[in-house]
Amino acid sequence: MAQKTPGAPDPIRNDNNLYGQGICPMEKKSFQDVAESFSNQRLHLLNCNWEQSAKIILMSRVNEHISNDLAQRYPQNSIYSEIPIQIGNHCVSLYETQYFASMLYRFPFTYNLNGEPKIEQTNPNGNHQIVNNSLPWRTPFSFLRLQVRGSLTAYGYDEYGFQEPEYQKAAEITSLAGYTGHWGGNNPGFMGYTISHCPDPFSERSEYGRLFHIYDFYGNAKCSFEMIPAGNKVLILPYSYRVRNMVLGFAKVYFPQNVSIPIWGADKISNPATEHVILYHNPGIMRLKFPEVSVTTGCILDGIDSISYVSFEGLQQKQNHILIYPENKFDITFALHLAVAMKIQNIPAVRFMQIESATEKETDYNWDGMMYPGTLLSDMKVREITSDELRKLAEENNIDIPDGYHQYFPQS
Repeated sequence: MAQKTPGAPDPIRNDNNLYGQGICPMEKKSFQDVAESFSNQRLHLLNCNWEQSAKIILMSRVNEHISNDLAQRYPQNSIYSEIPIQIGNHCVSLYETQYFASMLYRFPFTYNLNGEPKIEQTNPNGNHQIVNNSLPWRTPFSFLRLQVRGSLTAYGYDEYGFQEPEYQKAAEITSLAGYTGHWGGNNPGFMGYTISHCPDPFSERSEYGRLFHIYDFYGNAKCSFEMIPAGNKVLILPYSYRVRNMVLGFAKVYFPQNVSIPIWGADKISNPATEHVILYHNPGIMRLKFPEVSVTTGCILDGIDSISYVSFEGLQQKQNHILIYPENKFDITFALHLAVAMKIQNIPAVRFMQIESATEKETDYNWDGMMYPGTLLSDMKVREITSDELRKLAEENNIDIPDGYHQYFPQS
């Protein structure tokens, strides 16, 4: 059973397709009331490490690319056995595994060993010795590590368990294969395989973080991700499971099942009682609870890079407010790009909500049992700003105005 957003109501499910239309014929609650309600809350902004998350997503996609390539070049004789692949002094079997345990916990990852390659090393006497369960093979991306085996050093691992040659090899293959580290988009070579976003029994397990599920406008789970505190940052990784072999089970991969990613909170946005939607890129927005049922929040995960792949279904007849904290230049850039993308998708009501002042405090935040590093904002003062004011704010911070902004938001 998919796990709903902590603190959120059960996802709305609609069989007759009438409830999910999200019709609000008029704005019944003023923006001033929404701003006042927002200002009285405490907003915890998580320190999201989108750059490192993108690197890990990219390595996962490249790892699958290498797996696909090896499977095509060395097809198996049957589902139970195949011609081993000799790579250097390593003998690799793609569809065999010697493990009985299904999961491996190695900070900051929880991943499934089944479906991973069986890697044996050729001894001088010609015998094969299994080396999966000894370094450097304990990794969620065994195929990628195999490609750089000669470049690894005993002390070259970073805090996430990877080495620079792995990042470099992933970037090198990416330039040839056209993959991205973003959440959405077309990544060739994957969709021909069986992919699941919440298989049993692995979907509800994460040793070092929490798992979440993103529901679409109709209450269907469309994407799963895990949030992992690592040092003073937070990794946010979309994941699904690929069936590499029906006998051996699932292998964890870090990309969404679908090209189009719903807004986190789309199931709440679909409620006809919702009039105002506050959109932001930081997951902390999802912890806010408004006393008014007419106000809700939505999170665009992965920030700017995923905007072009986001589904804005349900926002057409809502009052939509993009949150901006001008102390963070990224917020200004995010608001500009999100506003244009929403207008392209024919969202009529797009406004800008700016936090003019707030008390900041560095702190750890408890999200249902997990502590995440971030910044706490309290004593906030919020007001609506015009598209002119947003443009001037961008110019003051030397931020480029995206194409289409002047078209959709004529300047005075």
